Amino acid sequence: MSNTKKQKTIHYKNVVITGSPNLQSLLDGALGDEGTIKRPNQRQQKANAEDTVVIFVNRFTKYNGMSVGQLVYLEKGRQQPYITVDDEADFYSIDSLSSEEIPEQVKKAKEETSEASPTDQVIKKRREFVESILYFGVLDNHMVIMQSSALQSRNLEAHLTWLLTSCTSTLAEGSMLILSDKPAESVFQKMEKSPAKSIHFGAPLTTELSVDPSQPSKNNSPPAGAAQTIDEVHASKLRFEPTGVAAAIISAVAPGLLDRLNLQESLDEANIHLALEITYSRRTTRTGQEVIDSIATSLRHSPASDVVINLKGGGKITGDELKLSGTVGVEYLPSGLINEGSLFHEMHRWLNTKISSSEIDSTTESLE
Repeated sequence: MSNTKKQKTIHYKNVVITGSPNLQSLLDGALGDEGTIKRPNQRQQKANAEDTVVIFVNRFTKYNGMSVGQLVYLEKGRQQPYITVDDEADFYSIDSLSSEEIPEQVKKAKEETSEASPTDQVIKKRREFVESILYFGVLDNHMVIMQSSALQSRNLEAHLTWLLTSCTSTLAEGSMLILSDKPAESVFQKMEKSPAKSIHFGAPLTTELSVDPSQPSKNNSPPAGAAQTIDEVHASKLRFEPTGVAAAIISAVAPGLLDRLNLQESLDEANIHLALEITYSRRTTRTGQEVIDSIATSLRHSPASDVVINLKGGGKITGDELKLSGTVGVEYLPSGLINEGSLFHEMHRWLNTKISSSEIDSTTESLE
């Protein structure tokens, strides 16, 4: 089987850190050959001590001056379903394989004994299923990432913050690290020539399932010898609660309205969509124009894609233009794994093209 190519989207992020240090230098110092957490087992992040899910930077290396790495998400001991294809069977059987059942790789290493004579030491390497991988490259405070369904830029942002403030003392505790979306310079130039007249922002009204327990009732006849009363919580009630940007706006406009709704099913398929327009009548002041322009550019941080900025005198900018991204051809090996050398080359080429063509402002934002 030959290699195949697929088109994948990569995204630009502008790194903003308290005090404006250089992210590439920070990561090289912490994860490089001389770093205090140069091995993956030294930098695994868990939600709590008992959690089996871990997120960590796995491979971290250099490609043509750019630091590149993998952000990996895995669950220890996870079971992976598989199907047995049997052309003689009435149906294909489905079973699962635990990561503990994957044969361990055994390696012999030389160990120096007290008599200085080498002996063989057996090293077993445990194998786990990889849930998801995010690839990133960082050049100074410019970053390019290829996300996955389970790992997004917000996961990388949170992990790097933990890595540099809690896992190491590279940054002072409480420091902020933000991976900011930044439009191409052409978008700013377009808005300078024709300021924003109105902004249309849309978001779907979605819900999530929550448990609404009944009030606990006291047991007035505790078992013999019991020193305290026992609270019992009886049958819990399931309800759907509106969430997301649309729900937040509705709550601000009509406080308490959503709390009074007793939803018995999800709204995700209901196609209820909130539309918000920000504009001014006839004319505005310079300060008013600065406000509406600031709102327009800040919407690049919104997850909603339904954003349209109508410019004074005609023309418009869509939400997609507020985020700088591109498409590259990613090569996949016959094993199904990504040819990482090819991917890093494409990421490096794309990022340098954007910088050299002035699509990305070379000045660095800062958080004081």
